[in-house]
Amino acid sequence: MRVPQVIIPLSIVYLLFVLLSDPSPKSLPNLKPIKNSTLVTEQKAANKSSTNFEPLEATIQPTPLTFDSGRTTKSLVKKRIMNQPPKTLNKRKAKKNKNQVAEVYTLHLRDIQICKNVVNRMPEGTDVFFNNDVDSLYCYTRIQNQSKKQEVKHVWYYEDQLMTQIRYNIKKSNIYRSWTRKTILPHQIGQWRVDIQDSAGKIIGSKEFQITS
Repeated sequence: MRVPQVIIPLSIVYLLFVLLSDPSPKSLPNLKPIKNSTLVTEQKAANKSSTNFEPLEATIQPTPLTFDSGRTTKSLVKKRIMNQPPKTLNKRKAKKNKNQVAEVYTLHLRDIQICKNVVNRMPEGTDVFFNNDVDSLYCYTRIQNQSKKQEVKHVWYYEDQLMTQIRYNIKKSNIYRSWTRKTILPHQIGQWRVDIQDSAGKIIGSKEFQITS
């Protein structure tokens, strides 16, 4: 029986493989068994991490914004500003009134006399008792005005009845001399009085006299 020629090369290859291979068995590396404690630790850590992230039981619900009668903060602030009184105007008005009062009270009556005549800006025939044969009398005053020009009034009374009032202006002066004249009728016997008033109607001086028969 003839052996096929193909078997010869295969036999040579097999012999070479047997000769070159290591006949001693290879030892497996030392493998350490996995301990159960590691698995237990990992399981505990997993359980711990799972307990730390518990889901929230209560859910946060958004609260809707509400406005009182449709008024916003901007409108309330605007209304509050509009309701506030104009402080600046009040201060200016109060300051103006204060200045006016100060100007009025700068008038000081230094002298007042009832006389029969005024010559060279000086009174003559000064007295408080006069006979009813006089045709007229003068009220002579000296007023100190420390401010600007102001109005002054001489108010004549007979038996507490208003007879006449004469207005005039006095300039700023340390002593401003002025006088007014009143006709006296023969039957006007009795008590007379002249009041000196400033522009506000405040009496800064007064003088009484009598007419006798």
